[in-house]
Amino acid sequence: GRAEVAFVVVDQYQGQGIGSALLRHLATLARGAGIEELIAEVLPDNTSMLKVFEKSGFRPSTRRESQVVHVTLHLV
Repeated sequence: GRAEVAFVVVDQYQGQGIGSALLRHLATLARGAGIEELIAEVLPDNTSMLKVFEKSGFRPSTRRESQVVHVTLHLV
């Protein structure tokens, strides 16, 4: 019921909605496979990626540590 998600968008293409589109597509595939949660580890200074998760509409919850932010997206 849980899977880790990770992806990279090349610098020159960041800020164009590619990360959001990838996340929506991965969430659709995950739901189809019966996955209820996606988890990710994000560096604290990667505010763009954290915003993608926050604005995803999938009820994110976060837990911050000094070197990483643990994000859980609830798909159901």
